[in-house]
Amino acid sequence: MNKLNVKIAVLFGILSFIIAIGVGQYSNKISTIQLEKNSGESLVKLSKRVADILDREMLERYREIKFAASLPTMTDETVPKEEKRALIQKIRDNYNHHEWIGYALPDGTVYVGTNGYLEGKNASARPWLPAGLKGPYIGDVHDALLLAKLLPNTSGEAIYFSDVAFPVKNKEGKVLGVLCTHLMWQWTRDVIRSIEKENDVEIFLLSKGGMVLVGPQNSERKDISDISKTVAQTFKTSNDSTYKIIEWKVNEKYLTAHTMSNGFDEYKGFGWKVIVRKPYNTAFEISKNNSNNILIVSILTGLFGAFIGMLLANKISKPVTQLIEKINSLKQGKKISFEDKTSNDELGILQNTLKEFYENLNKESQLKKEAEEKVQIALQIFDQSIEGILITDKENHTILTNKSFTKITGYSQEDIFGKNPNILSSGKYDKKYYEDMWIKLKENGKWEGEIENKRKDGSIYQEHLKISTLKDENEEILYYLATFNSEY
Repeated sequence: MNKLNVKIAVLFGILSFIIAIGVGQYSNKISTIQLEKNSGESLVKLSKRVADILDREMLERYREIKFAASLPTMTDETVPKEEKRALIQKIRDNYNHHEWIGYALPDGTVYVGTNGYLEGKNASARPWLPAGLKGPYIGDVHDALLLAKLLPNTSGEAIYFSDVAFPVKNKEGKVLGVLCTHLMWQWTRDVIRSIEKENDVEIFLLSKGGMVLVGPQNSERKDISDISKTVAQTFKTSNDSTYKIIEWKVNEKYLTAHTMSNGFDEYKGFGWKVIVRKPYNTAFEISKNNSNNILIVSILTGLFGAFIGMLLANKISKPVTQLIEKINSLKQGKKISFEDKTSNDELGILQNTLKEFYENLNKESQLKKEAEEKVQIALQIFDQSIEGILITDKENHTILTNKSFTKITGYSQEDIFGKNPNILSSGKYDKKYYEDMWIKLKENGKWEGEIENKRKDGSIYQEHLKISTLKDENEEILYYLATFNSEY
């Protein structure tokens, strides 16, 4: 009898051992496959992140120059040369990614440039000049050329630029010249190398033609096919974000991810490719170190897994399933309910957290809806007011009017935008009258009185005018608000 018990015990021990070994080997294989997938997808996400950062940064540079080209300092031909130079110098000094900003006339002559660089030189041969006269222009990476001899280079690396240019037009739409910036390429290197260090990877930024714009180990300005023909052939025609295990050189395998830059919003991109690589041994070092541990643990847990699993499976799976159903309902925007009493274990804490998130989400949605309704009401009140309303900035330049303003004066929002409201002056009041008005306005924060003004068609009308100031928390004037009514 004892021998039979021993045989049965030995038999079950052998079966458990065989099952544990099989499960361990299978688990090890699956974990290796899953690790490869997770690591590859992680590198793909990283490559997308790099592409997205570069695209968004380029868009911001694009918008900075677009805005600068539309400022009155640039579009007004009467503004002195010194003021134009001061404006672009201020932009250059405050944003160090602009290495040089210049304003060139249609004949190609650089009218003003930051630090006086290239002033009086002819830029007609540069692509940004003829292209910028026709419309917005973004140029791909190029060598420094003329500016290389003028600009300081403390990094020790080659100087490369990317150009952004916009036509400068006056109020009539006439092109007065081109505002161009040479973006310093160093900011791109800094972004990429920061991400490389943070994630322990190597990143290659390629031009559309396959030239390395930014890369490790003196690879810049080389063709990717000169570094690895296998990589060049693998990603030559691929526009999809993907990953592969590639042998870059003999006995040098890397887990390699690839993403194509497609631009962002107004910036359409240059078709740059971002390649992220990590040595194969490093990427799967965890898997190798865990292989033996997985087998050992599998042998031990194989003896207890079945019994413990039978006891715990139902207890654990049921609340987890319910929680998953709630999460899926939340993703689909469905209404969900929660139990008043929950357990104190991790599942209970997770359910309470989900409940709190759900309630906050509903509150935020309601608050957002209420805020949008208030904004709409405020806009309707402003636009439908029977009184004319005019708002100017602290320099007394018009920034906003309503429909009644147009109805009373004949001036549309476009007619008066950016102009001084004195264009409404009837000419019946002397300079002292207006000086007294401004003194009272600044002393009391408001002024009110009857005054005659002139419409766009030249006719005179009488109005009851109220002017008040809008200030910030430091009592600094931000805007002037004028309201008036008239019998039309």
